[in-house]
Amino acid sequence: MENNKLKLSIKALQNVFSDTNEPTWYLNIRKLALYKSYTLPFPSLESMNLESWNLFNINFSSLRLNEEKININGILTKYDVKDNDIVVVQKNNTLVYSNIPEKYQDKIIVKDIFSAMNDSNIKNSFMSAVDYAESKVTAVHYTLLNAGIYVEVKDNVCVEEPIQYIVISDKVQSLFNHVTIKAGENASVNFIENYINNIQEDDSPFNVVTEVIAKEGAKINYSSITNEPKKKRGTILRRGLTNKNSLINWNIAAMDEADVYHDNTTNILGDGSEANLKIVTLGVKEQKTYFNSEVVNQGLSTKGDILQHGVLLDRSHIVFNGVGFIVKGATGSNAYQSSRMLTLSSDAQADANPMLLIDENDVMAGHGASLGRIDEEQLYYLQSRGLSRKESSRLLVHGFLSPVISELTVDKIKELVTILIDEKINNNESE
Repeated sequence: MENNKLKLSIKALQNVFSDTNEPTWYLNIRKLALYKSYTLPFPSLESMNLESWNLFNINFSSLRLNEEKININGILTKYDVKDNDIVVVQKNNTLVYSNIPEKYQDKIIVKDIFSAMNDSNIKNSFMSAVDYAESKVTAVHYTLLNAGIYVEVKDNVCVEEPIQYIVISDKVQSLFNHVTIKAGENASVNFIENYINNIQEDDSPFNVVTEVIAKEGAKINYSSITNEPKKKRGTILRRGLTNKNSLINWNIAAMDEADVYHDNTTNILGDGSEANLKIVTLGVKEQKTYFNSEVVNQGLSTKGDILQHGVLLDRSHIVFNGVGFIVKGATGSNAYQSSRMLTLSSDAQADANPMLLIDENDVMAGHGASLGRIDEEQLYYLQSRGLSRKESSRLLVHGFLSPVISELTVDKIKELVTILIDEKINNNESE
């Protein structure tokens, strides 16, 4: 389809990104990725087709926007940022605020993604988990990458406060955002990102890639809240690499109304390492949401767990595709997954596709999936106590989604997710 090809010349590509100060080697990656984007396929999805999503209807002239007269104090007040918080604020494609308390300034590295490319000491972490030639989605991402950050916690550093990354979109723009997070040996960190779009009429596509690398003995808790408006559509790829005795916990709250393809894959490489993926989402209106969630056990005695909970309203469609893969030689490993769907509408469509790929004998693995309507007896009980049907549904939905919400480590983030859930239920057209 012609709509799925970038209509962009090499000269135009260079002009669009002439202000990034990116190194020559990355400009060459852009050119190679552009070439690959013409022939690489989209990811193959069950019951959905990315080719029909019109992901490349992009205004190239708006990929790099200059920020003028930024009211930093207004932003910090609006999002309740305190003086001692570790916070990075990005407005459209520009980092406009960064606060690293003095006790961490020589222990945490935070750079915009283009500055990180120019640093020979850290550039090798960039692109280490997601290759530009993986699919059409990744090729286009690296061709048009226009924003992002690099975060590194140095060896043996325990960051007690969460690192908060706030991404605010208030101009019509296709955001091709790249985040690389690296925790050094025996380091630990909580990273929380919050994507906020304040333009309800914005129909531009978006493309986000996040790489998380845990070195030996490191522990990373990664939490993400996304809330893209209904006219948008896009892709979000999150990839993790664990080294020996390390841990990555993913906590994903997808509160979007946009059509979104999520790919969450962790390669559990080092012996004794672990990855846990928890996802909650609500489908609304005619929204289409697809989750491809994979844990790949490659080291000895590794653990991988996937927990996905989705609530469907209106005429939404959610797909949970879960893959637990234990490769040959990964003895003593465990892989589990559970996908649960709760529907509040007879017009919604839910698909759960659990899969185990086991190439080793001395392992433990299991999966489960459930699809069902909200329990009428529970609703009746709550209504008999004086609650309305909608209020009763709201309480049951919160209970259903609590396994992930409880893992969010900042109270104001939990409150935000709770508010977003309530808004969606209150706007539910099914009742």
